[in-house]
Amino acid sequence: MSPSASRTLDASPAMAQQAGPQRGLPQIPISEPIAPGALEIPDVDEQSDCESEDESEDDRQRKPASPRDLEEGKISKSTSSSSLVSAQKEKAKAQLPLIPESDPFEYHGLDSSPLPPKIGSRFYRYLRWNFGSVYRRIFCLVFLGNAAALAVMIAKSATSGGALFNFSQAATATTANLLAALVVRNEHVVNALFWVFGSWSHSLPFWARKLVAKIYSYGGIHSGGAVAGTVWYIAYLVLLTLDFQAAGPVTVLRSYIYFVSYTILALLVTMLIFAHPHLRIVMHNWFEGIHRFMGWSVVLLFWAQTLLLTADSAAAASVSLGSALVVSPSFWMLVVITLLVIYPWTRMRMRDVKAEVLSQHCVKLSFDYRNVYYGQAVRLTDAPLKETHAFGVVPFPTAAPQPPFSDTSSSNTTLSTYTDPNTNKQGFSVYVSSAGDWTRKIIANPPTKIYTRGTPQFGILRVAGLFKPCVMVATGSGIAPCLSLFVQNPTHPVRIVWSTPAPLETYGRAVVDLIYRTDPRAVIIDTRKPAVGKRPDLVKIVYRVCEAEGFGKEGEEPAVVVISNQRVTRKVIYGLESRGVPAYGAIFDS
Repeated sequence: MSPSASRTLDASPAMAQQAGPQRGLPQIPISEPIAPGALEIPDVDEQSDCESEDESEDDRQRKPASPRDLEEGKISKSTSSSSLVSAQKEKAKAQLPLIPESDPFEYHGLDSSPLPPKIGSRFYRYLRWNFGSVYRRIFCLVFLGNAAALAVMIAKSATSGGALFNFSQAATATTANLLAALVVRNEHVVNALFWVFGSWSHSLPFWARKLVAKIYSYGGIHSGGAVAGTVWYIAYLVLLTLDFQAAGPVTVLRSYIYFVSYTILALLVTMLIFAHPHLRIVMHNWFEGIHRFMGWSVVLLFWAQTLLLTADSAAAASVSLGSALVVSPSFWMLVVITLLVIYPWTRMRMRDVKAEVLSQHCVKLSFDYRNVYYGQAVRLTDAPLKETHAFGVVPFPTAAPQPPFSDTSSSNTTLSTYTDPNTNKQGFSVYVSSAGDWTRKIIANPPTKIYTRGTPQFGILRVAGLFKPCVMVATGSGIAPCLSLFVQNPTHPVRIVWSTPAPLETYGRAVVDLIYRTDPRAVIIDTRKPAVGKRPDLVKIVYRVCEAEGFGKEGEEPAVVVISNQRVTRKVIYGLESRGVPAYGAIFDS
């Protein structure tokens, strides 16, 4: 594939006409999210890779001139056969739609025959690509690390003849796990991980890049640390209760320790329950509020618990509270945890924003306070304590667009005259598409000022730069983060598959032109076109595009990055990976 030299937002309307044998663009499906995490083996083989059983045929095929055309004078009888063919080509090119209305396979010349069989048995595929995802494997590694620490404690107690471990050691293990869960969520730590694994790994062999591209599954450390920390905390409470009961009557100080400790356990368990994928979907606002406010409460109560426990042990050892705190590992880890919680809020700023309403379903927000990199997301909110929302950033273009094609033989040679007014300026844009109450409110009443929190943070899209070519698959507003790669790294070879209702009407001509300027053979599917169908076979479309880019041949093989809702992402990734195609897509924490 030969990428275009320029991929700025103002592209050619004649773009689709220059796609060679391909004649247009298809669409992909947008499905409702489903709840992941169920441990029952799903009957994945009984599910069709096709999002819908409806199939449509292109009823707009161009036909040669009929005798009636000659009789009515539409084409001269004296016209030579070569002139007639030329005239037909001219007319076809002039009538070529920007967004195709026919079947994606026929329109783009893709093989519509059945896909090759999936690898291995259904049980193997479930363990390999469903239950045994990289996210869950990382989660298990966290538990193995804790098991190794417990084994060391057991070995030491066996050799020394002392107790297995005391409640103080269990409290330290709890704090260490919670610290790991928070560190991996810090935006600077995440950005550092993506710089190392998602940006500086281009020279690695293909097999190694396929492995490091899974860096976006770092969420397994967060959830694994949180669950392991809760398990350690339960062990701490058991040991604490046994120790205090053996020491005699409960003092006032120790009664406070009991109260604080059991309150913390109740909050930790409640947070874990609401973090379950199913509840996180159906009660997302509740999840976010509980995670935030209960999390802050837990940190405050840990401070109270640490001070109370240290005061109790200091009194027993006849030392000062300060001296006991200085030598407590839990105290210093709690200091770091507190700083990690506070830090993003110190970077909360009210920003000026320019809003451009693209349609009743989408608004473009532009900021000028800093530059960004492709693959990053910024957190926005108009109610900081209530909710924040992450949106993929699109850097401002750095040069005026140049027409990628020059086809004077076409009767439609008019290029888009739109030029982004922010060209060569500092800043970036985000596209807010209707996806809930908050986004609908922003679209209906575009803000002039809005809060940003923290620093822009890298996400799944950053790994797209590791593969040449990379097949970018998006549904709906999932195309927005992809635009950052098209604008900032225009020479990177990509193929684009985008499925969405009414792309031109919803997102505007500039976005569609940018996609065609990036990939003249882009497969854009308008799911509102009757001839296309609401749910085309996205797995098959993407697989055939990968075949066209060399999948299965020697040398560099393409990889797929999917930006969509959970259901489509899971379906496409499973359908591709179970046939050997490297595919990446974020699902919750991934």
